[in-house]
Amino acid sequence: MKISKRMTAKDAVAKFINDGSNVMVGGFFHSISYTLTHEIIRQKKKGLTISTASFNEHADLLIGAGCVDRIDTSYIGMEVFGACESFRRSIEKGIPHKVELEEYSNFAMMARYMAGALGIPYMPVNSMKGSDMVKNAAWMGDNKVKLMKDPFGSGFEHVLVPALQPEIGYFHVQRADEEGNCQMWGIWGDAPWSERACKKVIVSCEEIVSREIIGRDCNRTILPGYKVVAVVHAPFGAHPKNCQGYYDVDRPFIRSYIKASKTVEGWKKFMDEWVYGVADRDEYLKKYINTFGMQEFLNLKARDFNSSSVNYGY
Repeated sequence: MKISKRMTAKDAVAKFINDGSNVMVGGFFHSISYTLTHEIIRQKKKGLTISTASFNEHADLLIGAGCVDRIDTSYIGMEVFGACESFRRSIEKGIPHKVELEEYSNFAMMARYMAGALGIPYMPVNSMKGSDMVKNAAWMGDNKVKLMKDPFGSGFEHVLVPALQPEIGYFHVQRADEEGNCQMWGIWGDAPWSERACKKVIVSCEEIVSREIIGRDCNRTILPGYKVVAVVHAPFGAHPKNCQGYYDVDRPFIRSYIKASKTVEGWKKFMDEWVYGVADRDEYLKKYINTFGMQEFLNLKARDFNSSSVNYGY
């Protein structure tokens, strides 16, 4: 029997993300769920451990809002746009409080998710050898990494990183059906492994489509419905980042956040306007259009560049 998992962002966050949870925050610049990130902040979740291979300003928002105690990742920054100022304030000045950082290489984070998804206790990597990441640990202590000689006799020493299986994860995709079968195209990043490593997943999506449409293009299905506990319909849910085939990165908006976040006062003003000051994503989009105009909103929309059709018949 088909069971609809469709619900609002408010209900999904309230039901499945608890204070103190270990949360995988999906997205690799592309397809980051700001819909769910903003809702976590509005609900004032606390004590979270957040992880992903590479964080952008979505982590900065969560850190600045006091939602996060621990961060498990390889990178927190804004790429070409600049630094994450709330993260810097937390580490350097303890504002709003000091977070703990467990730092791995980008590939090591991917390998940890891979091990978690495959149900094995660890994964060997070579990317951290010779770096201080092997020596320095936060809450993981001696269990951050282990060193092991090749059991097959080469004499090579491998770095073993522990499996990561977050209690809950969330990410944004182009489309899903109501049962939670999710499809994604464009930049995948760590998505195929990080999502499967999670015990449960909340997904936000641009479109909710029928099971038939999912089945007709099954190779784009990145996560099966049995892993998904909630499907949130959220058009423009990854804004200000991009979602391929739907809209581009909103560079001016991101720059405005970076400028505002240089000070605590500026950051709070931005949050009051764009997160706390709107009830949900619909209000957020209405505010965006009222502030910047419909044309600016339409300029973000992606041009058409359709793939060729394929025959799945047999």
